Amino acid sequence: MSRMINSKIKCSNRLKIGWLNFTILTDAIVNHQNMSHFDNEFQKYLAELVETGFEFVGSNSEEVDAVYIIGLIESGYFYKVFYEINGYLVKSHKVNEVSDMQYDISNERAFGMLNRGNQILKNIEHLFKNDGREVPVMFKLSYHPKTDKFNSDFSYHKMFTDYTTKTAQDVYEEWFVQMESLKG
Repeated sequence: MSRMINSKIKCSNRLKIGWLNFTILTDAIVNHQNMSHFDNEFQKYLAELVETGFEFVGSNSEEVDAVYIIGLIESGYFYKVFYEINGYLVKSHKVNEVSDMQYDISNERAFGMLNRGNQILKNIEHLFKNDGREVPVMFKLSYHPKTDKFNSDFSYHKMFTDYTTKTAQDVYEEWFVQMESLKG
């Protein structure tokens, strides 16, 4: 079972980026009237997953066309990001090849981003389990800063652990290749 959300969330946070329509204030007040604690927390974590990847490229909405995030919760946690910058699809270690702005893509910074993403995935898993809900195995998120468009696709089917040779990295690579082919 897979669930797709195509929505626009307004987010007023420390980055002052507007995105994601669940009305999230990630660091402050959340409208609790129409949403449960679970919904508020889940949306906050989705926002944090995107923010973590977007912060890696300085929250540069002038050059960054899209931020693509994959999160896997299957025999551990796997968080990885790729970007569309100035019309080019690139992985995080190659962002400086296509961007006018140069970013700190050091191993320390890259691993910091990945570790932060993995911690958020762990928080999501705990949130679902504590609420007695099935934990999604895969999250594919995309944020388009120029249009404030946010898309998410969740899957509850195992993506790689049922295969003897497939890894979490393979799932990431498959999505990257799929997005490259869509760009033509």
